[in-house]
Amino acid sequence: MLSLRKKRGSFTLLNTPVVFFILIIITISRIYSLYVSPIELSVDEAQYWHWSRNIDLGYFTKPPLIAWMISLSTFIFGNEEWAVRLFSPITHLLISLVLWGTAKFAFGSNAGKAAALIWIFTPAASLGGFIISTDTPLLLFWSLSLFFLLKSLRLNSSYHALFVGLFLGLAFLSKYAALYFPIFFIIWWLIHDRSKFLNIKNIVIILFTSVLIASTNLYWNYLNDFATVNHTISNANLLEITLNYDNVIDFLSSQFLVFGPLLFFLYLLLVIDSFFKDRNITLLAMISLPIIILMTVQSFLKIANANWAVTAYVGATLIISYYVNLTRSSIFKGFFYLGLFLNIAISVYILIITINASFYPLNLKSNPLRKNLGFEKLASKIQDTFIEEKISKIVLEKRGDISRLNYYLNRHENNLENKLFIKTNSLIPGNFYESNFNYDLTNKTNGEKILIVKNNSNLTENTYGLDEIKLIKKISIKTVKNLERKYYLYVGIIK
Repeated sequence: MLSLRKKRGSFTLLNTPVVFFILIIITISRIYSLYVSPIELSVDEAQYWHWSRNIDLGYFTKPPLIAWMISLSTFIFGNEEWAVRLFSPITHLLISLVLWGTAKFAFGSNAGKAAALIWIFTPAASLGGFIISTDTPLLLFWSLSLFFLLKSLRLNSSYHALFVGLFLGLAFLSKYAALYFPIFFIIWWLIHDRSKFLNIKNIVIILFTSVLIASTNLYWNYLNDFATVNHTISNANLLEITLNYDNVIDFLSSQFLVFGPLLFFLYLLLVIDSFFKDRNITLLAMISLPIIILMTVQSFLKIANANWAVTAYVGATLIISYYVNLTRSSIFKGFFYLGLFLNIAISVYILIITINASFYPLNLKSNPLRKNLGFEKLASKIQDTFIEEKISKIVLEKRGDISRLNYYLNRHENNLENKLFIKTNSLIPGNFYESNFNYDLTNKTNGEKILIVKNNSNLTENTYGLDEIKLIKKISIKTVKNLERKYYLYVGIIK
């Protein structure tokens, strides 16, 4: 049985300058990997870049903060892939520093250093340091909210409560999953606190401030028929229940990869015990474990992506750091160090993958990198055809194609801006492009020349309203090994 009782003795997890040096070196290495990596933007990353060209208070599928971040980085450094993703490794460095400060404030110096090292080497931070996603700012503002909440609990301070609300509001502008924080925090407060350490006035300050900041996006949704809210609800639509145990297994197994195999197991061993500790550790348990449970239920009823529970691992990091500082158990320390070193190995491997665009020495049957290779060269061939054929509009059939080709056709000169459209049979827009670049809803002029870009050669029915449709070219690009990405280019004239 693992003993977690506090014992006498010294326990030093590396000194402060060494830990800080590790954080900086890892971050610089990740920024370097962004710069040299041949891996192109994913569908979502390219779409976020598109949003960043037009600053707004909201967008079709997400709140606005991800677009604001990309807009800032690309304004300074240009529109290359590394610049689009630049804030990812920087943000995870900031999260590590915030968790360092949080754990040090709540549990002591060693806990702070442990928390920083745990986070910077989690697979979530390692992969998240390469991909720009809405989780990136969400995790930063979630961490800052937690830091000031723990301060407010100790001091019962309205000043700190104001900052909790501020960062909660910004977390909401990053991703709606921020709602889990106030929900589970209020449940914790009703059960464990009830104005003992945080009075009702400060609760009101937190909620009012966060709602005030979030209201900017809520107002945008009001003006746009609640597009983002409806899309988020549809993602978690429980009316289409599948009751699939395989989904549960897939989701739970993915969590071992999100947080790290051994550290996730260690967290599960510790979290139940954490509910019976002091107010701080109980709070961390309350805003971590219920999120994982909720997403597990969601995976059983429908489906849940691996990253949907990622906010739980802010609390999980702090819980483990608490026990690192608390115990002198050689079994616990050995398990913790083994888990940390395994995460370091995974982190290094992810870094190598991003630099080389290769999973070597693993030989995967289906290489996921193939999805993010070849679009830049394809875009160049499509642009040549656009110029040669004097095309007016380009029509594609998939969100993944229009998102990435729009980026690679417009990142430098914007010559094809607002000239790419999507053909869809859906009556209700399912994504940003179907809502804003629907070919059937665009203005057309007789005699305009249209380029249709298809993934296959099947164009048996003229649903484009064109005359003289003809196949003019087949283009292909090798992605990984012997795999190719093929497109068929058709040209027609609007009747």
